[in-house]
Amino acid sequence: MIPGTPRITLDQQSFKALASDVRVGILKVLDERRQTVTDLSNILGLSKPTLLEHLEKLQAAGLVKRLDEGRKWIYYELSDKGRKILHPEKVSIVVALGSAAGLAAVGIVSLLSTSAGLLAGPASGPGGFTSAEDSRSILGIAAPRQEIALILFVLAAAAVGVSFVLRWWGRRRRDRFFAQLAGA
Repeated sequence: MIPGTPRITLDQQSFKALASDVRVGILKVLDERRQTVTDLSNILGLSKPTLLEHLEKLQAAGLVKRLDEGRKWIYYELSDKGRKILHPEKVSIVVALGSAAGLAAVGIVSLLSTSAGLLAGPASGPGGFTSAEDSRSILGIAAPRQEIALILFVLAAAAVGVSFVLRWWGRRRRDRFFAQLAGA
């Protein structure tokens, strides 16, 4: 296992539910969108009674939930537990994208305030700045405000890049997970 990667802990019921290629196939189909029993039956080529038996086991394990909205059709979709098993990387992606948005916002505010001279301060006095081009100190490093804004934008872009890498890695990890289940 790679250090720092999240672990997926399966209880006995979930592990038993994932021990069937048919149930793994159902999860893959439901990963794309919710489906009715008829839709699943057509996609997977299974009879409805057989499919319902597999869906019951997935429901009992908490991997799939049944949606009866009082209409003509009953849908099945992945539960939160099922999504977390299939996509453990999504939490990391949300954090990376949130960081990117925050850094971009701070960079924009910094850049706009520098352009307008809003943070320039008084011409004289303790701690006052004489122009918007004066240096600021971040972590003990003096840098002009435009450079600070540029650094924040670069960090935001890096966070977006990290989120795409996490998405790619998560899909690859999910595919390996299903391949291991198929081989077991």
